[in-house]
Amino acid sequence: MKKTFLRYVIPSMIAFVFSGLYSMVDAFFVGRNVGDKGLAAINIAYPLVAFVQSVGTGIGIGGAVYISTCIAKGDAKRERDFLLSSVLFLSVAAVILTAAILLAHPPLLKIFGAHGEVYTAASDYIRVIITGAAFQVFATGLIPILRNYGQSFLAMFSMVLGFITNIVLDWLFVQVFKWSLKGAALATIIGQAATVIPCAIYLLMKKRGREGKYRFSFADFLSIARVGLSPFGVTLCPNIGVVVMNRVAYDYGGDPAVAAYAVVAYVYFSLLMIMQGAGDGSQPLISYYWGKGERKNAFTIRRYAFVTAIFTAFVLVGAIMLLRFEIPVVFGAGEEAASIASRALVYFGIAVCLASVNRICTAYFYSVKSNLLAYLTVYGEVAFLALFAFVFPLRWVTDGIWLANTASQAIVTVMGVAFCLYSDRKNKLAEERKISDMP
Repeated sequence: MKKTFLRYVIPSMIAFVFSGLYSMVDAFFVGRNVGDKGLAAINIAYPLVAFVQSVGTGIGIGGAVYISTCIAKGDAKRERDFLLSSVLFLSVAAVILTAAILLAHPPLLKIFGAHGEVYTAASDYIRVIITGAAFQVFATGLIPILRNYGQSFLAMFSMVLGFITNIVLDWLFVQVFKWSLKGAALATIIGQAATVIPCAIYLLMKKRGREGKYRFSFADFLSIARVGLSPFGVTLCPNIGVVVMNRVAYDYGGDPAVAAYAVVAYVYFSLLMIMQGAGDGSQPLISYYWGKGERKNAFTIRRYAFVTAIFTAFVLVGAIMLLRFEIPVVFGAGEEAASIASRALVYFGIAVCLASVNRICTAYFYSVKSNLLAYLTVYGEVAFLALFAFVFPLRWVTDGIWLANTASQAIVTVMGVAFCLYSDRKNKLAEERKISDMP
């Protein structure tokens, strides 16, 4: 079972490494060619991009959980229904998101804290990138579906292909052609398109030779949405935190604090993505074993995921601590912003270690369709962050901003562990009742 676990989880974690590096690559080239205002602009605009990607992730994983369960039960007809429903759902979401964000982004950027030159640059970035919303929705939505068909390595290859495309085009558009943030946005959407192509080819081949009438049902859409609301939140909520933190950072430290947080956020979210990779990589196996009624195997996979995520977090955070003074310089941060960022990285490193536990708890909950427990851990994180971010700085100023994130992660981690113990106890009692009722 360990080999099977690693075959799913390691490619998933590697894929999420490259997914997290997308925004870091943009930041690297923008920071070195545009400066602090460019860094601040791309950081302020990014939550809108993250919202689009979160919708794709939510729909993709929501559909993938049902696909995996149907495979476990040997129900080929319903598996096909959920696959086609997921693709249709992604298509509808892409159209709606493109139109909505093109119309709503000007006031939203101002609410997020953009002003002056930062607002102009952020607006340029988002107008270009949202034209490729369909690529972003399908890139994030098709990857989890591939993993649930046992194609973890193809999913990894697709994301790596997109990343390589993005980094080459970032260099070309931003550094060579000097297209500034518009070039970074164009590189991102072309990179996402490169990710979609291998996924689409595989699924088209999968569908060939499997004729049968597709049964459309709004009930399937709702089922996908109920499960998908949790992974949607896992991807989105940290970026809601970005909005909150940007506003508070500007109030207490001005543009240098916002630029510092931009650097820290790129590193922090990249590490969170790796933790999410461990959780999402274990999801196909947990859902499969749960669908077959093999609860013990599902618990074993969860245990492997905990060990993998925690070990990885401590190793990576240790490296970040050693390099915390060099990292802001690499991103092109100014002297004051670099000083603030190096201190903030300590707080965020602790938060990553805590998140390594919470991300696995949440992935387990939506893998077995324990939706309420998943909602509480996912959305509790951003609720506590919003509260602490406006209270802690009153006492500790800029350190209070960074401490707010760590404290919110600590609380939801305790919640996640408690919910796991509660869920395990509940399932054990249900199994005992089932055995006692047998003749």
